[in-house]
Amino acid sequence: MEVKDEFLRRIDHFKAEEAKNKKSYGLISLLRFAAFILAACLTYLTYKNLSVFMILGTLISYILFVYLLSIHSRISYELLRIKNMLEVNEKYLKRIDGTWTSFEDCGVDKIDEEKPYLTDLDILGEKSLFQLINITKTFLGREKLIELLKNPNKDINKIKERQEAIRELGEKLDFTQRIEGEGIINKNTVENPEQLFDYVESTKKVFASPIAKIISWVLPVITIVASILIIYYKLDKYYGYIGLFFTIHLLISGIGYAKMSPVLGPIYKKKNDLESYFNILKLIEDEEFKSPYLKELKGKLTFNGKSANAILKELTTIVEKIEYINNIVGYVVLGIVFFWEYHRLFEFENWKAKYGKCIRQWLDVIGEFESLASFAVMFHLNSKLTFPELSEGNLVFSGEEIGHPLIDEKTRVYNDVDMTDSIFIITGSNMSGKTTFLRTIGINLVLAYAGAPVCGSTLKCSIVDIYTSMRITDDLNRGMSTFYVELVRMKKMIENIKTKRPMIFLIDEIFRGTNSNDRIVGAKSVLKSLNEKWVFGLISTHDFELCSLEYDDKKRIKNYHFSESYEGNKIKFDYKLKKGRSDTTNAKYLMKMIGIDIIE
Repeated sequence: MEVKDEFLRRIDHFKAEEAKNKKSYGLISLLRFAAFILAACLTYLTYKNLSVFMILGTLISYILFVYLLSIHSRISYELLRIKNMLEVNEKYLKRIDGTWTSFEDCGVDKIDEEKPYLTDLDILGEKSLFQLINITKTFLGREKLIELLKNPNKDINKIKERQEAIRELGEKLDFTQRIEGEGIINKNTVENPEQLFDYVESTKKVFASPIAKIISWVLPVITIVASILIIYYKLDKYYGYIGLFFTIHLLISGIGYAKMSPVLGPIYKKKNDLESYFNILKLIEDEEFKSPYLKELKGKLTFNGKSANAILKELTTIVEKIEYINNIVGYVVLGIVFFWEYHRLFEFENWKAKYGKCIRQWLDVIGEFESLASFAVMFHLNSKLTFPELSEGNLVFSGEEIGHPLIDEKTRVYNDVDMTDSIFIITGSNMSGKTTFLRTIGINLVLAYAGAPVCGSTLKCSIVDIYTSMRITDDLNRGMSTFYVELVRMKKMIENIKTKRPMIFLIDEIFRGTNSNDRIVGAKSVLKSLNEKWVFGLISTHDFELCSLEYDDKKRIKNYHFSESYEGNKIKFDYKLKKGRSDTTNAKYLMKMIGIDIIE
């Protein structure tokens, strides 16, 4: 079965689930309305003819209404979850058919001018690696994924840890999809949670004195007992006291609201976020892992022997209880008579005192799972993937059938490459594949350092800093021409040589912004400066004069090229890397193809 068929099957499954739940949702809505009418009628009848049976019947009708309300809420959440899972699988289909470039988040806001490779290699920005694989739905998850692309921990042991974790997540499609689906519940989870952390970590109490707590428990008992006795014994002259009690309750509720709202309001607004976090934590806790790193992350989701999802469930239960007064019956009976908000406040303050400082770590774990799961997406888009072997010895990039992961698998061309301790000068005509090959090397290195699988059959690579000079444009704001911008990049490469940190350079069409004589002299000077034993790389050029450098340094500098063939009025490229320098050009041919007359 093709990969695409698997996602189509999943979409059909969730559509069937959606239809079934919609029917249940409609039925429960009718029953809930009927229970509300019954409760209202029994309340009126109880007032007219007080008896034990009538009181009991009224209480049961209210309990039934609340129960149906909770069922209705659960079905509503399930419909939302199904909708999200449909969205998740539809996005996988877009990744497969090539329309993933329409995804809204491309990470353009995180592009760093000090790291040109992020745009040169399509790591961030439009049509980027981030846009393709990103399944993060929380702020911390997104930050961690971007950090792995920009500044990964390059310790080989850490990379191997991530490799094992990503390999395992690649085999857990249900699990990773459910994490993504739960994360979509509320778009507010993409906001920085620092304010939430400060909020739940605060131990300040609204009422410093215990008097408020005592009143909230004692006064409702007095009011209810007194009201029942007055009504039951028909003490007409005391009926006014029932109104007085109610007025006192109303005043206390009103006074308390001003103080409690700033505390309970935000946590209520975060209800959907909390449910998202709670459900993701539950998914992680319920899943069994083999990878040591995933086990380590899962192990962080406890506090004093209690699971994170159980602790967060207590919080979501408090928030759910607040919802009970979001209707007129609930507000009057629970809110005013029983001081419902006061009790929820005290519950929330106790919860914060016990567990508030745990939230930061738990959301961090969620973010780590999301970032690792994003790289696991690649397993479902490519049939030719491998985890690279990381070398601590010579400068190595050696692999078989290495391809570009952002190119559709049906049209992708693979190349064998061995540039161990080498500098490649790559020539070839326009559109022959030079630039794509440079990006292929670079983007696979970025994936390798993140701990992700690379696009190829085998790969062995060194841990190096990546320097690029590819997408060069003038900077009008700073008055910098294309040539000057490129000079700045070359300067950074040459300055890095002094640190003797291993590095790879990827330079496309060097010094294209100046005349040919200066370009050739400048390019030769740059290559000679970069020709150090802790540096290797690739440079593409149309200047065949640079190819003579191979004869000056036969050990390290090597010529390679891409070529094309012609059939009638058509030009064909095989995009295969070949040894030696190119001996063809196609600029004139391309100009003729589009109707430009060439003056010889």
